[in-house]
Amino acid sequence: MRNRKGFTLIEILIALAVFSVLAVIAYQGVARMAIAKQVMDADNRKWRELTVAMARFEDDFSQAANRSYINQFGSTVDPLQGAAGPLNSSGALLELVRYDGDRLIHLGYRLRQGHLELLLWNTLHQAPRTEPTALALLDHVKDFKLRFLDQSKQWQLSWPAGQATKITALPRGVEITLTLESGEVITRLFALP
Repeated sequence: MRNRKGFTLIEILIALAVFSVLAVIAYQGVARMAIAKQVMDADNRKWRELTVAMARFEDDFSQAANRSYINQFGSTVDPLQGAAGPLNSSGALLELVRYDGDRLIHLGYRLRQGHLELLLWNTLHQAPRTEPTALALLDHVKDFKLRFLDQSKQWQLSWPAGQATKITALPRGVEITLTLESGEVITRLFALP
């Protein structure tokens, strides 16, 4: 009998094969975990951004002021306006006047190329050719719909309802429906002061 010191070639090849199989299994597990983390991070980011947008709506509606303003054409405009289509050249679907501390500000919202944007005007009363500053509020938005609850508790698709000739009161509530590109439909109802 010979004294053996070491492994045979067959033993080394079998050990390498077993190690290779274990490495492939481990790599697949790590890759799946990395993909799952990316999906979860993207989903968390989407819901966090949606929460921030809804908080912005809540803040704006809770501070809404029943105060008209003068637009860039010199006309007196209702303190809250909304419609299914753009209200004016800014493309806003919703415009309102709200309190910001001790001053009044004019702001709006529009949907442009899949982005929900917040529009901010520098002053309450606008000079000719005044354009708002647009800030991205939420990405990947497919649709933005509004409904307004009037004083008789009827839902209206635009505000002011009908063709009012005088400044109207604020609606009792505003319903916002956002449809995201990923298919989720989020509907929130906001009470106004």
